[in-house]
Amino acid sequence: MHSSPRGRQPNVSRTRSSVPGRHAASTPSGPHGRRRAPQQAARHGTVRRPARYGRRVLAAALLFGIALSLVIFQYQFRHLEAFATAHVYRIVTPVLAASKAPIVWFGLGTTNAYGLEITPDCSSALLIVPLCVLGILLMIPRKLPVGRVAKALVVSATVLVAGNLLRIGVIALAIRVGGIGTGYQIGHLVLGSVVSIVCIAISLALLTVIVAARDGVQLRSVLLRGHRRAQ
Repeated sequence: MHSSPRGRQPNVSRTRSSVPGRHAASTPSGPHGRRRAPQQAARHGTVRRPARYGRRVLAAALLFGIALSLVIFQYQFRHLEAFATAHVYRIVTPVLAASKAPIVWFGLGTTNAYGLEITPDCSSALLIVPLCVLGILLMIPRKLPVGRVAKALVVSATVLVAGNLLRIGVIALAIRVGGIGTGYQIGHLVLGSVVSIVCIAISLALLTVIVAARDGVQLRSVLLRGHRRAQ
């Protein structure tokens, strides 16, 4: 009576050992097995990584070219700023840009006419070049999309250029009110510096918000969130 259970134990052990064997044999034999999935993912990764890396290198090279061009052709850029300033403020006062120098003439046709020269220290190129260098550094992290960084740089550069135009207008207004001596000193050293600092702060804040925003999150929602935290 005790011999029959012993005879059944080998059969039970065979059935148990055969179960893992079937699962182990079925995993690699399937045409779409689990072991082939990492290989497929690796193949896709080898295709996407060079493309993303190439975009980052191209964007960094473009930013370097822009910065180098602003340094080499800074005189032409200042001349362009003079023309832009003349076209903007021509709406409210007679303004004319010089044809052979980066100078903006205000109050033409009156006895109080004067000209403002856009020097290299007063040009927005002095701020855009460091911004391009910052953009090259932002291209290094792989987590930051190239399009998002480019959008942030364009917005920041636009704010800097607009702020410099506003600064020139403030200086011109100070000269008209206080004269060429005192008005220029107050407008250039005090009021113009305040305008530049505020515009730089706004530019960097927008750059940070746009770069730090996640995919699918709009700029307006991020700004509202920061306003609620401030309150």
